[in-house]
Formats: sequence, C-alpha cells, structure tokens
Amino acid sequence: MSAFGRLTSGAPFTPLVGSDINGDGARNDRAFVFDPATAADPAVATAMRALLATAPPAVRDCLRRQLGHVAGRNSCRGPWQPALDFQINWRPAYFGLARRLTVSLLTVNLLGGVDLWLHGAANLHGWGFAAAPDPVLLYVRGFDPVAQRFGYGVNGRFGATVAANGGVTVPFQLAIQAHLIVGPVAPSRRVRTLLGEPVARGAGGAVPSDFAARLAQILANPIPAILGYRDSLQLTAEQVARLQAISDSLDAATRDVSDSLIAESRRAGEHADPTTVYDRLRLKLAEGRRHIRHALEAAQRVLTPRQWARIPDAVKTPAPR
Repeated sequence: MSAFGRLTSGAPFTPLVGSDINGDGARNDRAFVFDPATAADPAVATAMRALLATAPPAVRDCLRRQLGHVAGRNSCRGPWQPALDFQINWRPAYFGLARRLTVSLLTVNLLGGVDLWLHGAANLHGWGFAAAPDPVLLYVRGFDPVAQRFGYGVNGRFGATVAANGGVTVPFQLAIQAHLIVGPVAPSRRVRTLLGEPVARGAGGAVPSDFAARLAQILANPIPAILGYRDSLQLTAEQVARLQAISDSLDAATRDVSDSLIAESRRAGEHADPTTVYDRLRLKLAEGRRHIRHALEAAQRVLTPRQWARIPDAVKTPAPR
C-alpha cells in the first residue's frame, strides 16, 4: 500500500483585462484596480464592492493593496494546492501463481474525487487539482471616442479557482492493473546467497553442500539472543525454561524446512531447472519466517512488557521478506 501526497504553494498571477486594449496582439494587459469609493462609473463601483465582499481573503487583500492603481505583475497569489494519489498492490500466492501476478488498484487525484463526491460538480471546493485562478479582473464593454477611453465591467469571479468547466483540470481516475510474470522469476538476494547463481539454465539445480549452514544464517533463531540477556532482563528460572523450549521447537521446525528442500532438490536431480528450485526455496523461506514470527510471539507472552521493551529491535524483528 502506497500513498503519495503533495502540497504546492499557490502560483502568482496578474490581474488582467480580458481584451487586447493596447493593440500589441496579446491579451496580457494589466488591469486598473478601480477604487469603489472614487470610480466614476456607478456600475463599476458597485461591482468592485461586491467583489471585495465575496472574494477569497488572499484575493481581497491583493486588490485592496492596489486600489486606484494599475495592478502589478504577479501581485496576486493563488491558493495552496494539495494532491493525494493512492495505490494498493496485491500479489496472491494462491492457485499456483507463486506471486507472479500483481494486481494494483490506483487512484489519480483522489482528493478531487472526494471533493466531487462530497460537494457535487456545482459546488467544488478546489481540492486536489492544479487550480488556475481566473486572472481576468476587467472586461471591455465599449469605447467612448469622445473621451478616448474604454468602458469596463468587473469580473465577479476574479481569482476563483473553479472555472466554467468545473475547475477539474486533472479528473479523478480509478484504475485496476494486472501484471503477470511469464517465464523465470529472478531470485531475490537472499535466495542467491543461499543457493548461489546458476551458470545457465540446466547447469544444475542441486543445493550446495553447506546449504543447512547457509539457511541457519538466514533463518537465525532469535531466542538464544534473548536468553543472552537473561541477567539484564532478570529472567526467572521458569522463564528461561519456557524460552529454551520455544528455541528448541524453532530449531526443529527450521531443520524440517531445510531437510524438506534438500530432499526435493535431490529428487529433482543435479540438472534440475534452477527456476523450479528457486520457487520452492522461496516458499520454504516464507515458511521459515512464519516459524520465527510465531516463536517471537510466544517469547513475548513469556516475558513481561517491561522485559520485552528492553530487548533490542534487531532481535525482536524477524527476517525480512
């Protein structure tokens, strides 16, 4: 299971006029921020008052700092942008797949999907997508040839992050993927350490002569290490006896794992397919780790919580997968 979260600071933007008023061929002309107290056009004054009353706090502060002046470049800033993606991977060991199949559930823009589900398409709160604030402050309504000036209207949605298309620039997506490995599966580092790398397919799959010693290293019994702390843990005679019994049982189970794999390899012969040996070994290692995990759980029940807390984590942690 994986989750990927991001938090991005708001991007700066410039209050603009929604037309090319200087005739340079680009609609990037900075807008004049009308002061509603001094604007000559009553409609503009009323619209500016309404915008200042309803705009988000950051947008309102940006406009108030520039009342009666031409807006500065990048003088306003959009909201912070959160994003969250989620992924779950499942590798079943059933049906003889030996974890060759990986089924993944992935989400894209999960926060945007939650926003849509909770608030509806008409009332999105701007979660989880790269929202671009509306930078148009003024629209041109006409031109007075006598006064040689434009007439303007105020965009009541200036600075809003939810545009006409609903604001979803990265739509919520849910995907299910399946990945099946066909052919030999590359052995893990622990498997290579245990059996050694085969020279080529068919070059020999028998386990080495020191296989049992190698397996004992990888599936080390942690209980003797716990018994090594008997003085500092102040173990009672009964606790020592119970821990020793757990250790003996784990040693016997580990020997069974080793003997079983050696017997299978001998039955396959010296020229057995190494991939087959690797697959068997992978399952046996998983079985050995389960034995270690159960032994540690039994040891924890023998000890008091204070004693268990004093044991190093390296001893209490079973062999990694």
